[in-house]
Amino acid sequence: MKHSRISHLRPGIAAVFFVAALCTAQPGRRLETPSNRSLVTVVRVKPDMLTEWIDLQRNAVVPALKKSGVKTRRVYASGVFGEAFEYTIIQPMNSFREFDSPDVQAEAMGLLSNASMAEKLRRCVLGTSSFLRTSLPDISNPGETQNPPLMAFLRLRVAPGKMYEYIDLYKAEVLPALKKADSKVFAANRRLGTDGYDLTFETPLAKFADLDAPPALIRALGPETVGKITAKLNPLATVIENTILVLQADLSF
Repeated sequence: MKHSRISHLRPGIAAVFFVAALCTAQPGRRLETPSNRSLVTVVRVKPDMLTEWIDLQRNAVVPALKKSGVKTRRVYASGVFGEAFEYTIIQPMNSFREFDSPDVQAEAMGLLSNASMAEKLRRCVLGTSSFLRTSLPDISNPGETQNPPLMAFLRLRVAPGKMYEYIDLYKAEVLPALKKADSKVFAANRRLGTDGYDLTFETPLAKFADLDAPPALIRALGPETVGKITAKLNPLATVIENTILVLQADLSF
């Protein structure tokens, strides 16, 4: 689902999505540190080149990244829902100084510094986009799961001038209930490389069947209360992306 109002979602899911994706300040106002920054690259692969791209990632890119000192990397595919043949690559980002290196610049585009390999990878893709993602630990409840096999993913765009109103509502009515329900959520803000107003949250899932259970806020507050909160949140943000991402374990480490 893209470019649709949150009211089009099932109310319980809508509330869970909204309340987990919150920024604590306007873009650029929050102090970023290496511990809460990561580089995200979204790659759109040509359908007829998918097998070759995966083979190159597994046999060339992953070994090269490990050799260069990259500690972790997560790769997700849209799977059953969302854009087909689209992959999201998440890597830690320690310093902007890293991008003074041509090798790191190539990695940011999902390529390799080796010209021959980079050309093979370029032939496999329709396009890439990269941006800085800053985690929001103050409004996250991530738990211990670092690499869940599935991840419920939502991207929102907060309306201009509505960020603080959203913050106040979240803190007063939602965060305590989310924690009470033990709903694991990782919230983040898309920054450099974007306009800064996109908020995302990731909810780990063990299996698709987990989606059949009532949403966490429904369990904690009941449908009537959740409906009232959702009605307050509806004017504050627009849904840009709503999907389930599937971990690609052989491309991750």
